[in-house]
Amino acid sequence: MSAASSNKNKCPYMYKKQFMIAIVAGVVILLISASRSQFLETIGIPRGSGVTDDENNGLVSRHCSLAVEHRRRLAASLVEVQREIHRLAGKQTIIDAKWSLKIAAVAEELDPRLLLVTKANWDYSARLPDMPALAPNKDRHVCPEVYHGPMYDAPYNQHGMDPESCTYVPKFNKVLTVVLPAFKWSTHEISFVTSQIRNVHDIPIIAIVPSVIDIENMTNITIQKASENSDEAKILNSVVGSIKTPYVLMGTDLAHFSNQSSLERLVRVLDEVKEVKIVAGAARDISGHWTHGCLQMKMANYQAFYTTGYYHSKYECMYCDDILTPFVASVQLMKDMPFTKNLSSAAMYRDWFAHVRSTGHLSMVCPDVMFFVNNHTSMNQSDWLMIAKKWSLEKILSFDDKVYNFSCDSVGISCKNPLSIIRSYLLPPCCIAEMEKYLSYLTSYGLKHNLSHELQAGSALGAVKMGGYLPWDYDTDIVFECQDYPTWLKANTELKPTGCRTEVNQKYKYITVNCPHFFLELYCHHYNATSRIYLPKEYHNIPTTINYSGRDVIVSSNPGLHARNRMGIDSLKHAAHWRTLKVSSVGKAKGGYENPGVWNKCKNPKHHSCLDRHPGDGNLPFLQPFIIL
Repeated sequence: MSAASSNKNKCPYMYKKQFMIAIVAGVVILLISASRSQFLETIGIPRGSGVTDDENNGLVSRHCSLAVEHRRRLAASLVEVQREIHRLAGKQTIIDAKWSLKIAAVAEELDPRLLLVTKANWDYSARLPDMPALAPNKDRHVCPEVYHGPMYDAPYNQHGMDPESCTYVPKFNKVLTVVLPAFKWSTHEISFVTSQIRNVHDIPIIAIVPSVIDIENMTNITIQKASENSDEAKILNSVVGSIKTPYVLMGTDLAHFSNQSSLERLVRVLDEVKEVKIVAGAARDISGHWTHGCLQMKMANYQAFYTTGYYHSKYECMYCDDILTPFVASVQLMKDMPFTKNLSSAAMYRDWFAHVRSTGHLSMVCPDVMFFVNNHTSMNQSDWLMIAKKWSLEKILSFDDKVYNFSCDSVGISCKNPLSIIRSYLLPPCCIAEMEKYLSYLTSYGLKHNLSHELQAGSALGAVKMGGYLPWDYDTDIVFECQDYPTWLKANTELKPTGCRTEVNQKYKYITVNCPHFFLELYCHHYNATSRIYLPKEYHNIPTTINYSGRDVIVSSNPGLHARNRMGIDSLKHAAHWRTLKVSSVGKAKGGYENPGVWNKCKNPKHHSCLDRHPGDGNLPFLQPFIIL
């Protein structure tokens, strides 16, 4: 993910020195592979302390017995970061700010003393009254806060964290501009919301309004008219491009405004948390329902998963991947990363936040700031289809717990050249389903005509490891008894609905079934029998079957043994297909690959389904990409 030189100054996390990645990778690896003595020191037992080995073992045991699941979760967090760093090591790239959050959270759980804050190294959202005031800072846009304690404004607690008085910050009308995307608002709504903002702030306001309404008498705001068929993103990008202040409030669907919506609080967080470029508040709709609107989002394996919640926080604000509420953002960020055109309003914001995350920036929601909106964000099938097309997604699990499925044709995914796909990416699920359909027709033909057959080679390995097709394969291997060769050759009639046809490669020995995008290879077993001859004689007529993507498919009599002996050392680990990865003589001697777990470098490193984003071991990251253990 090499950064273009023209963009190198747009992101503060772009490093010129390639060894920076390698250093961070080394730190993570050290954390993961810390020696026993290092571990003891971490929990407070220094080397040479005189503690016996038995006592040390007891301490380690007691510490580790806190919860196996807990330790596994910590390890998983470290490995996730290490995997991303490893795939980018040695490159000029963007450092994802979330890596720092995850490593710091693990460190804090392993030893809370590491992040112990005292008055000497105070790092909280507000100072205490008995602490000296902060020195003037010209980089600040708003005054810092002081916390007066829990009883300061009890029992309603509308105050307590209050701004200090300071004179070194600019006037707020030089700090923030409000943009109201009022594409469908009435004249009354526009007038009311702007007047409520004016009651609290004398700041620039730009309203994007329908061209058909008359608001000529509103002289205290800038009006941008939009026709009914105007592209929302294009207009918003143009408006943002005209803003002179460093920050902007995107006041989407505002119904009201009051001092409950503290814009200074949001700007303060942007001033102080440098890796964060967007900060939002919670939202209350006109029926009274409140939500913080903080989303976590992950894309993997041609799927996207959105869930409401947070993993990390700072300054009483939640770190988020996406936000459903009005937000304040850096104007420079919005100029550098404009909205994508031709998307619906909700889809436009989902797409934009996904792009922001892909650059390593973070967003936050401060739930103490509350905006008043007409309705909370909702999205339907059509909205999500726009996201699916943009990000090549077959399935989306929405933040409202609804599941949306899309066909490959509807989102522009093609299975035309599977070998080209698997050089960098997982095969899309719809392409795997296509190959499994061909296999189903062929094996049904075999069962219908009582033909002995079984999956072999990589297909058998996929059955063992994945319970289905390997998502980096592009053919299927089947072995059959030579005496059945003429019958298999007549499979064209059964295969006609699929568009597949049989072709003789080697008479009486090798048949290829050529399908629209894939092919299946049928080999005649030279022993004239399948592996059932190695089962106890009582079972010779009962083939071994395995659940293969929801249906039973005949495999080798002992599929695990076949896979181990055929595919060789470390066969349960993964590697790119041999047609896409050079195999050394050592690798061939080991049965397949010199270093299982190695993938090709991804053509587009930002793509959610790059093979090198995945571990070289285990099936759950492929079968259940959103599971957390």
